[in-house]
Amino acid sequence: MMKDPVADFWGNIECALDESSFKYIIEELIGKVRAQLDDSSMTAQAIDRRESCSEIAAVAQKDGLEDFALALRFAND
Repeated sequence: MMKDPVADFWGNIECALDESSFKYIIEELIGKVRAQLDDSSMTAQAIDRRESCSEIAAVAQKDGLEDFALALRFAND
């Protein structure tokens, strides 16, 4: 069973008190989610194009990745 990268993100959020740590856990989240996605996924393609967090979140929402989209929107606020 694969570990849930979104759950890991929320579990580490309190540790990321400064901006550089927060950016690191966002990048880690995106990387872990990307590793779980097929290349044909619209979300995977958005990640591969290095779109912004808000753009990836919009695509992830359409792909049914609500938890991932919510985490990215939180990061973007």
